Amino acid sequence: MTARLDPARLETAVGLGILTRPQADRLAEFWAEPLPVTAGSDVSAEAPADVPDGVDHVDAEEVRFARGFHDIFISIGIVVFLFGLVFGLRDQGPPYLVTGVAAAAVWVLSEIFARRLRLALPSFLLTVAFAPLLLIACTGFVTGGDPLFDHRVVDNDLPLYMIVPTLLGIAGGALHYWRFRVPVGIAIVAGTVLFLAALTIETAAPGVLLTGGAWFTLAAGLATFVVAMRYDARDPRRVTVASDKAFWLHLLAAPLVVHSVLLLATGGVEVTGSTDAVVAIVLFMMLAFVAVVVDRRALLVSGLGYFGIAIGRLMTEAQVSGETSLAITLILLGCFILLLGSAWRVVRRVLCSPLRGTAVSRIIPAFE
Repeated sequence: MTARLDPARLETAVGLGILTRPQADRLAEFWAEPLPVTAGSDVSAEAPADVPDGVDHVDAEEVRFARGFHDIFISIGIVVFLFGLVFGLRDQGPPYLVTGVAAAAVWVLSEIFARRLRLALPSFLLTVAFAPLLLIACTGFVTGGDPLFDHRVVDNDLPLYMIVPTLLGIAGGALHYWRFRVPVGIAIVAGTVLFLAALTIETAAPGVLLTGGAWFTLAAGLATFVVAMRYDARDPRRVTVASDKAFWLHLLAAPLVVHSVLLLATGGVEVTGSTDAVVAIVLFMMLAFVAVVVDRRALLVSGLGYFGIAIGRLMTEAQVSGETSLAITLILLGCFILLLGSAWRVVRRVLCSPLRGTAVSRIIPAFE
């Protein structure tokens, strides 16, 4: 078994100029390839590069949050420090100034823990925190109030006032991503861009999102899914940071698509009858099909809640008592997750076989 190439060390090598980005990507792909059998070699060509507990590296869909408790320990310190900073400054100036100072502190901490030490979990937390803090600070500066708790700033002109702060938030998030190269940063920027699109539409046509919001979120989710698939197509073996970027984009796209499709299909987010329940289950099965084909379990997570609610509604329609209905729903939901998770590779092989030789097979992970 070949030792796994540490992506964090690879990123550090790129940051130090030891390797270029194309060289790092090629090295990661080479490292994941099985070694060819040569004369006198006892290495099997069929042995995967890294097979933990019988799970193929591609199928593992790894999420690199932390490399050890050191990451967790530092992350606790970051959270405590930022809360203390905001709490200590809360009465020393306007809210936008406090959040601006917090955003600046996040950037300084990112220089240490994301760029210099390359700690996974602290980098993730700092990246997730920076853009929202900057957006809140810019919004408060433009509106002259607290955008979170001061309801006086919420009026008909707020979408117009929010456009400039959101543009600054996008610029700040993009700059943070360019500087520190944390994969989740691409999803943060994408989410802020979608927020800007919503503000622009609402400014141009006030009230349109109240009546056609589901169509907007569906389009936004599908656009994000397409971008995620572009990253997946660049790294079908899931060995470079492109795979990590795709994971976070899929996690952003899934709830947008699931929520909007269910809203359009049933006329509301609540499953109120057996017909709505059947529709929700059918939609979830379609989502499961897509998730299996593109080999992304993250897509299923957003639909599990609706799937469970739909099963529970069918139990209620069948006159099953409340506690029994809850138990049966949880058991069925758990069995579905366990069975699909255990047979994931087999199910993929069956579903993807008709796609062999098509354009789709070139952008999804191998299923043989």
